[in-house]
Amino acid sequence: MDVKATMMNAADQVAMAKVDAVATKQPREREIAQVKKLAREFESIFLEQMFRSMRSSVQKSGLIDGGNAEEIYTSMLDSEYAKEMSAQGNAGLSQMIERQLMQSMGIKSEASGAASRRAAINGYERSGARPLRPERKEVTIKSVEPGPVPAKLK
Repeated sequence: MDVKATMMNAADQVAMAKVDAVATKQPREREIAQVKKLAREFESIFLEQMFRSMRSSVQKSGLIDGGNAEEIYTSMLDSEYAKEMSAQGNAGLSQMIERQLMQSMGIKSEASGAASRRAAINGYERSGARPLRPERKEVTIKSVEPGPVPAKLK
């Protein structure tokens, strides 16, 4: 009787552990999705601010001035550029923010540092820049027999 009760108790414990794992897994997945979304949004805001400051550093000639309408249009255009760049992951900032937030939350990040560096390199190369990875070339080294030592070196 005691053996049966112990076995049932162990089986109940295993079942409860599985239920707890499923119950805690779903909120963790939601948290991870929220962290990824927030990291992309932050990157988008950062890029938009960067575009705005870049645009403000260019002096206006006054020859062709669109006025307030042009400022609104360029602001909206910068915002869309920032959203698109963030969605593509070319800047790599969102991956770093995501990894840092995951570490602070105690969640093991699925993307390691090497994976985010590879993603940033791939995004950089896709943008049309020169490749960061050097091409591998076969090199043959021939052995050279030592010759006489020059008199200056003696």
